[in-house]
Amino acid sequence: MAHIDAGKTTTTERILYYTGRIHKIGEVNDGSATMDWMEQEQERGITITSAATTCFWLTDQKEYALNIIDTPGHVDFTAEVERSLRVLDGSVMVLCAVAGVQPQSETVWQQAKRYHVPCIAFVNKMDRVGADFEKAVISIVDQLSANPVPIQMPIGAEEQFAGVIDLISMQELRFKDEGYGEEYECSELSDELRPQAQDWRRQMLEHLSDYDDGLLEKIVEEQEVGQGEIVKVLRKATLGGKITPVLCGSAFKNKGVQQLLDAVVHYLPSPLDIPPVQGDHPVTKKLVSREASESDPLCALAFKVANDPFAGQMTFVRVYSGTFETGKTAYNPRKRKRERIGNLVKLHANKREEISAIRAGDIGAVVGMELITGDTLCPKDHPIILERTQFPEPVIDQAIEPKTKPDQDKLEEALKRLMQEDPSFRSRVDAETGQNIISGMGELHLEVMVDRLQREFRVNCKAGTPRVAYRETITQTADSEILFEQQLDGEEQFAFCRISLEPLEAGGGFEFENQLSAEELPTQFAEAVEQGIQDAMSNGVLAGFSLIDLKVSLIAGGYLEEISTEVAFTIAGVHALRDGAQKALPALLEPTMKIEVVTPVPFTGEVIGDLNARHGRIRGMEEQGGIQVVSAEAPLAEMFGYSTRLRSLTQGRASFTMHFSHYTSVTESTRKVLIGEPVSPG
Repeated sequence: MAHIDAGKTTTTERILYYTGRIHKIGEVNDGSATMDWMEQEQERGITITSAATTCFWLTDQKEYALNIIDTPGHVDFTAEVERSLRVLDGSVMVLCAVAGVQPQSETVWQQAKRYHVPCIAFVNKMDRVGADFEKAVISIVDQLSANPVPIQMPIGAEEQFAGVIDLISMQELRFKDEGYGEEYECSELSDELRPQAQDWRRQMLEHLSDYDDGLLEKIVEEQEVGQGEIVKVLRKATLGGKITPVLCGSAFKNKGVQQLLDAVVHYLPSPLDIPPVQGDHPVTKKLVSREASESDPLCALAFKVANDPFAGQMTFVRVYSGTFETGKTAYNPRKRKRERIGNLVKLHANKREEISAIRAGDIGAVVGMELITGDTLCPKDHPIILERTQFPEPVIDQAIEPKTKPDQDKLEEALKRLMQEDPSFRSRVDAETGQNIISGMGELHLEVMVDRLQREFRVNCKAGTPRVAYRETITQTADSEILFEQQLDGEEQFAFCRISLEPLEAGGGFEFENQLSAEELPTQFAEAVEQGIQDAMSNGVLAGFSLIDLKVSLIAGGYLEEISTEVAFTIAGVHALRDGAQKALPALLEPTMKIEVVTPVPFTGEVIGDLNARHGRIRGMEEQGGIQVVSAEAPLAEMFGYSTRLRSLTQGRASFTMHFSHYTSVTESTRKVLIGEPVSPG
């Protein structure tokens, strides 16, 4: 995991080569990298979708199986990182030796912390001009508030980068420039490098002594500390999330990757090292746990859906306990039914290898099961529901239209499949215009989706201009009650419900609380009310934008056994939500983006002036060797076309990253425009 262009895919390519998984190294720059298999990835030179593979690494006379997922670094595809970290046990954060911690590095770090995923850091690109290992380590402290512990130090930097010093064994590892780095020389420390290496080792041991009394005692008594003891303490502190071991190298120049593989085996957890996975019992709601053992009942999580042109729907599955076997059945608590397990495959990017079972602790994919991201699979007599991954709300919309009538049906089917694949991508039909509106995390996200519609799904369509995805919320509490008595299809229908609405903090999403017992209102009717409320939330009461950040409580309900139906309660839920939202002082919100501009110092004034003109707020500035890093926040509506403007302001020498920060209230003039009120001149 890393910021875009830090070298994740290049590092993964070397790992696959050294483990014998591939026999020729491909490069991102020429579109031949194994893990970037999509046409869109090869053309743009970036990772768009998470690619999974399995390889084997021999160290300490043992062979270890590694399941690797190479995640995207671009902020528009952050949902791919989120769901990958949800199912992985350990992570490698790749940092650029020149830039250190970058904006997306912070995002993925927070995602890893959310899922308690231990991490090791690999400072890549030590051969680049401006590479500074020590500065990169300091940036981990300053920007991530983490506790990095370097276990290597570089031998030279930039063009002189020749290898690394292992601070545990106190040996020099020098890599040859010819070949692909398969061979390297291991030797005793030279007198020239020894003093600095001893200083770094002393700092490493002092760090580690905070987590082991035996080690502290040896350091105080100035006793020799063995390699095995250091590795043991490092592993224990890393698994506990207390430290982040730091290594360095240059993946592109084939230096330091084998040592990174050793570190993955030595310091990151195997499935047996992580605590038992916990979930809820679907009926009793009590906490249920599963050990990472084949003897425990099955517990598997569907964490990603992909559409294969030949095999159809393919679902990536992490098995936490038990065995997931072809031909057997598994219970899906969301659907409340058993399903037959389809063909199982091991993945290597876009290549597949058929297998008969996926065992506890492993990752694979199942073909031919209708699953969605977040589904738990288990035995019916030992049910469990694992926590679903929370995905960010889309911030940008775009209208899309089929060019011909036959393309309309193809478009609907293709959009449905893309939404199954990517939970951060949405599609809806505008109630007023009848247009298909697609929503995503940024302009690149939507550009890739439209490209896939045209190429992969062969839909002849045209796309409109991207526009801001505004939202609505409520600002005070309100109650609403609806009595629904009507004829539907010639039959009497009856439903009564009373709900209470209250605003949540920004980012709170949606919460529903059923305060009624099954005797007061049968469960299926309460669920129908919730469904109606969620349906109504997609179309707000001010300007038709989705409602967010509110809690709805069902506080009263009434039914008549003969004529009450779930349909009636769903309709009552829709009306109750709309009525309540009108009373709760609704407000319009717009997405505010966090922006980081990296520009040569002479252009700083022009960059800041342009951001101010876009109603941006400068949050900080930092100079790093002739380069100015400007941090700011600005409304998304003001940032369209910014990349072109920034290039013209800085002679093409500046770059920027932008990602969603939070929703804020719109200005009064914007509010009037959105709800169609006249705007006073001036």
